[in-house]
Amino acid sequence: MKRNFYLQHQLMAMHDPRMQKLFDEEGPRGIGTYWIIIEKLSMLPDARAQLKYLRSSTGKKLSITYIEKIIRNFQLFILEEDGFFSPEELNPAKKKEKKTAKNDRANTIADAKNDEKQPKTAEEKTENPDKNQANALKASTDKEISREVFKENIKDIITSSAKEEETAADDDADINPPANYRDASAGSQPSLTVCDDFGRPGTPLHPIRPWQEVVDGLAVRTPWLEVACMHSGYGELLMRHIKAAVDCFKKHIEVYDKWHNLLNESDVRRYFVNFTSPGQRTSQALHATLLALDAKQQSAAPPDPYRYELLIDGRRTYLGCLIPDNAPPRPNAKAFWNDTTQAWGA
Repeated sequence: MKRNFYLQHQLMAMHDPRMQKLFDEEGPRGIGTYWIIIEKLSMLPDARAQLKYLRSSTGKKLSITYIEKIIRNFQLFILEEDGFFSPEELNPAKKKEKKTAKNDRANTIADAKNDEKQPKTAEEKTENPDKNQANALKASTDKEISREVFKENIKDIITSSAKEEETAADDDADINPPANYRDASAGSQPSLTVCDDFGRPGTPLHPIRPWQEVVDGLAVRTPWLEVACMHSGYGELLMRHIKAAVDCFKKHIEVYDKWHNLLNESDVRRYFVNFTSPGQRTSQALHATLLALDAKQQSAAPPDPYRYELLIDGRRTYLGCLIPDNAPPRPNAKAFWNDTTQAWGA
C-alpha cells in the first residue's frame, strides 16, 4: 500500500535530456502534467495503464489531448501495442553498464533455478564458497560503478546550477531597471541567503509582498511610470488619473484571477504595460473610463469667477476696457464698471 501514498522523485530528474526538452517546449505546464501522469500511474500495481485511465485528471485547464501529447511526443513513456503505456526511467545508467547488470541478474536467476532443480553434490558444495565470493565481488563492483555514476551526475548538477545562476543573473539585469529608476518608496527589503546541498550560497531570497501592495506602488510617480504612460498613447490623461487607473488594473487582476503570476515588481510592471498598450481592449476600456472621469470632474468643478473677463498683458479687461485691480470679478457678460460708484452696474 505504500505505493499509493509515496513515489520516488529523482534528485536529477530535470537533468534528463528528455525532461529538458519537455521544459523548453512546454514550460512548467508540461512538467506539471508529466508528474500528474506519474502520480496516477504510481497508484497502479504495475504502473501501466491505458489513456482512458487518465480522463479523471482532465479539466478546463488540462485536456486529455494535451496529456496524450506529453505521453507520445517526448519519449518519456513506453508505448505498448495493446494501448498501454508505462513511464521510462529518467537518467538511466550507460547502456553498457545497464546491459552488464541485466546479464548478471539473468545469470544469477538462472544459476539459482539450476541449483533448485539439480541435487547438490559434494563437489558443488565445495564450489559454493567460491561462487559466493564471486557474487560478493560482483556486488562490490556494481556499487563502485553506481558510486562513480552518482559522482558524475553530481558534477553535472553543480556545473548546470552554476550556468543557470549566471543566466538568471543576466536575465535579471535585462529585466529590472537601474537603481535610480526603481520606486524610491519601496525601500530595502530583508533578504535570506540559502545554501545548497553542497554548502554553496545561492541567490538571496526576498520575501514575497502581497500583490495588492506591489500594484499600489505603480501610482508613485517615477521615470518608469512616465515612460509607461507615454507608451499608452494617452499619457497625460493616464498620469493625471493614475490612481483611478491603478484601481481599474487591480479589479482586472481580481476578475481574471491573474494575481498568482504577480510575484514581484517586475511582473506587475510588465503586466501593467501590456494592460495599457495601444490596441489592447483593456487599454481602450481604460481610456474611455478615464475620459468619462475627467469630464465628470470638470463639470463638478466650481465655475471660474473671472470667466467674463479677459486677461491681456497681465491686466484685467472687458470689452477693451481696463478693470481696476481691486475691482471684484465681473458678475455677468452685460455688466460694466462704474468709476463713480466703484462698482459693477447692469
